[in-house]
Amino acid sequence: MPFAENEVTGRLADYVVTADPRDLPSHVRHEALRSFFNIVGCTIGGARHEIVDLADKTLAPFAGPQQATLFARSRKADMMHAALINAFASSIYSFDDTHAQAVVHPSGPVAAAVLALAEMRAVSGDDLLAAFALGVELECRLCKAVSVPPAQGSMAWSGTGISGGFGAVAAVGKLLKLDTERMRWAMGIALSQASGFRAMHGSMQASMMPAQGAPVGLRAAIMAERGFTASPVALEGKYGFLTVFCDTPDLDALAGGLGTRFELLSNTYKAYPCGIVIQPIIDACLQLRNEKGIAADRIARVDIQASPGTMALCNNRNPKNELQAHVSLHHWVAVAFIRGTARIQDMDTETAVRDPALMAFQDKVDAVLNPAIGSDGTEVTVTMNDGTKFVCKIDHCIGSATNPMTDQDLERKFAAMAEPAIGAARARELVAKTWGVGALADAGELSRASA
Repeated sequence: MPFAENEVTGRLADYVVTADPRDLPSHVRHEALRSFFNIVGCTIGGARHEIVDLADKTLAPFAGPQQATLFARSRKADMMHAALINAFASSIYSFDDTHAQAVVHPSGPVAAAVLALAEMRAVSGDDLLAAFALGVELECRLCKAVSVPPAQGSMAWSGTGISGGFGAVAAVGKLLKLDTERMRWAMGIALSQASGFRAMHGSMQASMMPAQGAPVGLRAAIMAERGFTASPVALEGKYGFLTVFCDTPDLDALAGGLGTRFELLSNTYKAYPCGIVIQPIIDACLQLRNEKGIAADRIARVDIQASPGTMALCNNRNPKNELQAHVSLHHWVAVAFIRGTARIQDMDTETAVRDPALMAFQDKVDAVLNPAIGSDGTEVTVTMNDGTKFVCKIDHCIGSATNPMTDQDLERKFAAMAEPAIGAARARELVAKTWGVGALADAGELSRASA
C-alpha cells in the first residue's frame, strides 16, 4: 500500500497501536518466541559477569524502589535500572541475536523493557510476546532503512545503539495501550535519544550502547502516556532521525508492507559468543580441524577470504582482553584450531586471550577482502608445513537465516548460558517457563522466576 513520505512516523505509530496480535501469522509468532527465548538465556548467562556487576554496583546507590527483577542477581531495583542492567547482561558475551541484513541485535533492549514493565503493570504473557514481536520488527526495520542498500548510511554508528530505544518504545507503548498521538510522541522522545558509535567496540561501553535502549524506550512510553510531547514527525521531519543518521533512507524497508512482510523472520541466533561476521570463519576452521584431522602445530598459515563486514569490524589481530576478543577473527581462528572449541571461556582474558599459544598462532592468520562473499560466508585455506593445502568454503554458517539453529539448538545454548549462573535444575525450569511464556496469565512471573 503506498504511503506519504511525510507520514512515516504516523504510519508506524498507527500500525503498532492498531495491530491485533491474533493477526500475526503462526510462524511469525514462533520466530518471536525463539528470539525471546534466546535473549532470556543470554540475559541469565551474562547477569553475573564482572562487568555487569561493576555497572550494577556503580549505579545501584542511585536506583529507586524495588520494582523489577535483576536477572540471576537475587534482588530487585527500580524499572529503569533493572531494564538497563538486564539489557546490558544480554549482550555482554556478544551472544545475542542479529538481524541477517541490518546486523542489529534487536531483542535485548525490547525484552528488558517489557519484562521490567510486566512487574509493575499486569500484562499477560501472550500480550507481552505480541508487543515484543512488534518492537523487534520496528527496530529491525529502522536499522535496515538506514544501513542496508539502497539506503546510504554510515558504518560508524552502532545500529543497535541508535534503534534499540525505538524497538523498546514500540513494545512498551503497545502494552500501555497508547493511542496513535501518544505513540508518536513516545517514538519521538525515544528517537531523540538515539546514540552509539562503533569506536566503542572492544570496551565496556560496547554492551552499554544496546542496553541504553531499554530504559530509553520504557521512559519515553511512560512520559508520553502522561502527556509529554515530542515532534509527531520525528523520523521524516526536517532534521529528524532519518536526516541525522542516513544520507538516503530506504522508506519502503521502514514502513512498507507492514503486517505482511516481517523482518523478524530474518532474525538469527549465534552459535558462538563473538561478532556475527566471525561465525562462518569458526565453522570453517572447526570443520577443517575435525574432518581433516589437522594438528595446529603443523599449520604454516591460514588464509581467509572474508566479507566486507568482517574486514570492517573484526580484522583485529592480537586482542588484549575479552572485550577486544569479541571482535577479533584472529583470536577465534587460533581458538578453533588449537582448542577445537568456541565457547565463552575461550575469550577469558587470563586463560585464553593471553594464552601464549593462542597469541603466537595469530601471526599465521591473514584475512583479505572478497566483496563477493556474504556476511554469513567465508573461504578458509590452511597451508601445512609440508605445503599441503586444505580448503573449506562456507556459504551459510550455522545460525544464519539460511542455516538456522533449531529449537533444540537454542535449548542447549540456553542451558549452557544459564547453568553456571543459576544451576542446572533452575535452568531446566526456566527453559520450560520461557518457551511457555505465552500461556502465562501474569508475564511478570517469568522475571520473578529468573531472580
